[in-house]
Amino acid sequence: MRASKAAISALFFALAACGSPSVPKPDDIEALINAGDILTAQKAALAAGEANPGDPRIAFLDGQIALALGNYDRAQTKFQALLNDPAMGSRAKVLLAKTRLMAGQPREALDLLGNGPYSDGLAYAVAAGAKMATGDFDAADALLAKGLAAYPQSTDLKVLVGERALQDGDRDRAGQMAAEAVKASPKDVPAQLLAARVALIGGKLDEADRHFDAVLALRPKHQTAMLGKATIAYDRGDRDGAKAILDAAANAMGQNAIAVGYFRAQLAFDAGKTEEANSILLGLGEVGQFPPAVMLSGLVATKRGQHEQAVALLNRFLQQGGEDGRARVALAESYLALGDRDAAWKALQPVADAANAPAAVLGMAADLTAQLGLPSSATYKSRQAAAANPGPQGQQLAAADAAIRAGDWAKANTIYTQLLAKDPASSNVILLNNAAMAATQLGDLPRAVAIGRRALAAAPNDPIVLDTLAWALFRSGGATPEAVDLMRRALAAMPGNPEIRQHALAFQGAMKTAR
Repeated sequence: MRASKAAISALFFALAACGSPSVPKPDDIEALINAGDILTAQKAALAAGEANPGDPRIAFLDGQIALALGNYDRAQTKFQALLNDPAMGSRAKVLLAKTRLMAGQPREALDLLGNGPYSDGLAYAVAAGAKMATGDFDAADALLAKGLAAYPQSTDLKVLVGERALQDGDRDRAGQMAAEAVKASPKDVPAQLLAARVALIGGKLDEADRHFDAVLALRPKHQTAMLGKATIAYDRGDRDGAKAILDAAANAMGQNAIAVGYFRAQLAFDAGKTEEANSILLGLGEVGQFPPAVMLSGLVATKRGQHEQAVALLNRFLQQGGEDGRARVALAESYLALGDRDAAWKALQPVADAANAPAAVLGMAADLTAQLGLPSSATYKSRQAAAANPGPQGQQLAAADAAIRAGDWAKANTIYTQLLAKDPASSNVILLNNAAMAATQLGDLPRAVAIGRRALAAAPNDPIVLDTLAWALFRSGGATPEAVDLMRRALAAMPGNPEIRQHALAFQGAMKTAR
């Protein structure tokens, strides 16, 4: 706990412990809110409200606290009662509109705010957020631009502009807004979460972890921050650390909170505890609106021999726009168990054709294409043999891959540079593609483009390779015709890949701006 926050908390508890009938004053409660100590502020507001039930400022602070804690009914009640108050009415109106937006009532929020112009950045942010929620993104962008011009220091606007930039795939703009928002308001939870998202997308796990820690220091049971830290631990291979965080999240949010339950089931499945994973997933009820849980349910069904159920679930995941090699392999296995080789090959082929297909998948592809009488069987067999015996280079590539998962792009780049120095004429698609990715990540764009072109020459139709070069070209020169063509081909070949979709959004945003 920081010294200032500790002092404020000590002040409240000292007041509470006094023998005299002292109660927290509005200034004390507001100081607690500004320090991010919402739970202590909540206790103070309740005590103050009991002592002074008619004080509009205490009611306003109570509403702020309720909004911060997600208690929208209480927040609406408090703000609604203050709309005609001469001192608090205008601020209460904006926060009531924000509460309605957060509660899923964007049109009601807009009706309350009116057409503007608005008196502060928060009002512009709420109006823009409501326009976004109703699908009117052009109007939202116009409001954000107008609001930021009028109130350039507004943290609320910076966060929302950053969110819109992420939606458009503009990481640089999102990063700029996140950095400015956190610097201006380090105790603002949305600002810290935006910064964490930007860091995660950029593979900066340590930085994202710090932002999630900042959120948890302010809101100890914040679901997104807890799950973010669990994700980082999982990506680093720290299964025990991820489990500890998820257990804490389950205690805070309930065992059957869908995101928590999904993650706990994933850890059980990874550990070979299929029945435990199945039990957790069943406890979640209907998971159809959460694609990762749909996929995991399908993987579990394949493992348990429930192949018809697996086919239904895994196809549902793919039809929802998901894309994951594990889902396709499991779907192929279930189709084979049901005797449908053609459907099995249709499911498996995109994974088998990827430059980085593992030996097990290539072996499965070789067998399946042989059974179907396809001439490509020999090629898959040859690729399987090469993948099964990668030699020393394979070990170094695995080390680089582990570094990427841990967010250490510099380490990965060093490994790729050493490998290419040993074999300057290498046509290893995985090496070339990943070296181009690392160079892009570190800002060495001329090198990224040069290596990316070599990867494309070796694998001209691989969607990951197409995407890597398209992104390097985009980062170095924008949405040029060549970059756009490569991006379109990548998206057409693998429309469900999250990173390809994110990059495609960036292209769309740049092309929209150019128009």
